[in-house]
Amino acid sequence: MVRLLEAAERYAELGYRVFPCADGLNPAPLTRHGFKDASCDPEQIASWWGQFPSACIGLAADGLLVIDVDGENNPWLTPERAIELSVAPTARTPRGGWHYVFRKPAGSAWRCTVGQLAAQVDTRTDGGYIVVAPSRRPDGTYHWIAGSELDVPSDRLPPPPDWLTAQLDQLGPTSPPIQAAIGNSDANPIPAGQRNGTLIRLAGSMRRVGMSKAEIIAALTQVNRDRCVPSLSPVEVDRIAGNVTRYAPDQVATAIAENHWEQLVSASGAIEPLAFEAITSQQLDDNQYELEYLINGILVRGQPGVIAGPKKTLKTNISIDLALSLASGGRFLGHFAADKEVRVGLMSGESGAATIQETARRIAVAKQGRLRDFTNVLWSFAVPQLGKAEQVQALERFITTHRLEVLILDPTYLMMLGLADQAGNLFVVGAFLKSLGDIAQATGCTPLLCHHLKKSIADPYEPAELENIAWAGFQEFVRQWVLLNRRARYDPDQGGHHELWMSVGGSAGHSGLWGLNIEEGTRQELAGRRWQVEVISAFEAHHERITAASEAADDRKQLVHEAKLERQRHAVLSALEKFPAGETSRVIRDTAGVGARAIQAVLDTLVQEGKVVTCKLQKNKREELGYQLPAGGGPGGP
Repeated sequence: MVRLLEAAERYAELGYRVFPCADGLNPAPLTRHGFKDASCDPEQIASWWGQFPSACIGLAADGLLVIDVDGENNPWLTPERAIELSVAPTARTPRGGWHYVFRKPAGSAWRCTVGQLAAQVDTRTDGGYIVVAPSRRPDGTYHWIAGSELDVPSDRLPPPPDWLTAQLDQLGPTSPPIQAAIGNSDANPIPAGQRNGTLIRLAGSMRRVGMSKAEIIAALTQVNRDRCVPSLSPVEVDRIAGNVTRYAPDQVATAIAENHWEQLVSASGAIEPLAFEAITSQQLDDNQYELEYLINGILVRGQPGVIAGPKKTLKTNISIDLALSLASGGRFLGHFAADKEVRVGLMSGESGAATIQETARRIAVAKQGRLRDFTNVLWSFAVPQLGKAEQVQALERFITTHRLEVLILDPTYLMMLGLADQAGNLFVVGAFLKSLGDIAQATGCTPLLCHHLKKSIADPYEPAELENIAWAGFQEFVRQWVLLNRRARYDPDQGGHHELWMSVGGSAGHSGLWGLNIEEGTRQELAGRRWQVEVISAFEAHHERITAASEAADDRKQLVHEAKLERQRHAVLSALEKFPAGETSRVIRDTAGVGARAIQAVLDTLVQEGKVVTCKLQKNKREELGYQLPAGGGPGGP
């Protein structure tokens, strides 16, 4: 059950303490002290699952608030509550229940409860635990809802909604009556122009958790009545629910991320009926469907992509190399051929104009040109806010005005400042990405996002994988990717030397793994900064890494050996101070605490260096060889 062990290790990397539980109908702890033994120690976790390979994963709820709702149709879980609770990581239990995982606010004195919020609604917090995916019991499996996985540390989880906080604060011998979650006059209004889109997203979140059309209509009707200004007609609400429920619950996350909703709202805001077209098998066989590669094996036209990596992986520099290569029909990183010249835009809101200029100039020189000669590249030092309609419209005008075929946007986080703590929510992130997807489809431009990876990667110097991309929604949105990671820790002393992994892939079927050795130099060097890239095979990269690790180990051994010798030399010289008339090697050895095998070599070396001299000693009426400090000698030497 390697998957269970890997999952347990992943939770521990995020800071959650785990422990093994029985895989029966009652997943009781298998450790001596139950959840109190929970640990983040990878060796302890490996030992537990080595002993209990099929054990369920128990997760201590310290610092968390988990709402545990039992039953497929629990009346407490109204549509309104389901919407508000689904902002948190959400799991299904084997019997059809729900786990909603929130951050416990500082200072709250909540306790674990059973049935106090409502019948079959429990809470787990400090002093309690839950069983988490992919644990399996005889009656089924625990699993996270797609896009709502527990994949961030506890301090990045959302807090519980205000209405739930109020109820938990009031829990006592007699719990207060349960109040409605939303649907009151204090809710935020939804103005004209946003009503259809907002209701579609709400309907999508409800459908994702398995709600029926009738349930969704009831919830949307309440939201429409209380929040839409002016209210939509009942016919429009019914059409929204009908269109969304055409998707099965497990298809909704993909539908939102892949922009399937675009046909649901017309320019006037009215719901349009879906229409599906079909072709015959003969037409499918006869038609010519061809993928157009902008860079062979790396980049396909018309498919959104991402250039992702942690800090110090040269995402911006490599993006500039890509832009200049596409614009000139040259070779990306001096290795991968671009098929033809295309118009490229690069929008960078982080590095600043001076840095972009300096970097672009030296990369242009590496491509045997001057920056001014790369006329197919347009530069901008601002990025759009994808959550603001006027900026999205301005971005579309920017693309069409300059006839851009590829647009590189760096960095992603500056385009999504409205996310706050919702980066793990697929529906919130999906709304931002959808606006970019709409523009790509309308203009035919290929968007490439510069983004970052999750911080908690098991081995930070191994090739990155698609699942390492941070934030919800990105894996579903992008259709091709260039993932960067370091092969070795960045060493400032080496001055602009970088050893990277570059992993490439896409839904078109291309994939590959290479090593990049990049020399940038420093401003202090006589030759100045530069851009020299060597692309090597994955085999060569692995071999270099193994060789470097072996050499580093040898260097460490040599340093340890030299330090040991220095300690022995000092100990012998200090011991000789006690015997100004000299002593035998045996007495010096015992006084200095140096091993019998090492003492003679140390003495011989010191004699060769002139820091110790030999002498004749009378011992037991016989002459023996002795050693003493020369006149004026000492532990520091003459």
